[in-house]
Formats: sequence, structure tokens, C-alpha cells
Amino acid sequence: MSDAQSIWHLDGGRALTLAGGAEARRLSVARGRVWLTVSGTADEPAEDHWLQAGEAVALAPGQTAVLEGWPVADFEVLVPPASAPARRGLLGRRLLGR
Repeated sequence: MSDAQSIWHLDGGRALTLAGGAEARRLSVARGRVWLTVSGTADEPAEDHWLQAGEAVALAPGQTAVLEGWPVADFEVLVPPASAPARRGLLGRRLLGR
């Protein structure tokens, strides 16, 4: 991952597991193609997805994802603003929003 850009890189033949998070997330492919398997539930099986550059998929809270670059890929994992904790200033007031 590049700290400056928050972009993760996957080389060909390497898989990466994203553990389930407490909040919803969005996985977005910046370059290349990704083979993605998302965990299922007792009611629904796991699913495979092919994502091209510019495509994205929503990950539910607690949902695990395994992805592989096909052959290589760059991607981001984003947390929607509604799920991100509010940032507070020195006196406890929120810095952004209301």
C-alpha cells in the first residue's frame, strides 16, 4: 500500500484476505482486474466477482473478502463517511459537519 495514495497493489498469483470490519466498506479497482470472493452467511453462499478498473463492490459489516489481481491490480478500500467516526477538536467539538 502507498501511504500517499491509499492504493493497494496485488501482483499476479498473490491473494489477499481483507478481514471483516465493523463498518460497511467499498472496494474499488483503480487499475487492472480483480477476482474477488466475498464471504457468505447462513442464508446466502459466498460469491465470486470479477471487477475491472473503475468498478466497485460494497462489503457489508463483518464481511470477509479474498482478492487476487488477474494478472495484477491496484485497488482501494473505502469507508463511507456515515461509517467513519466524527473527528473532534481540542474542546470536543466536531471539526467537520454538524
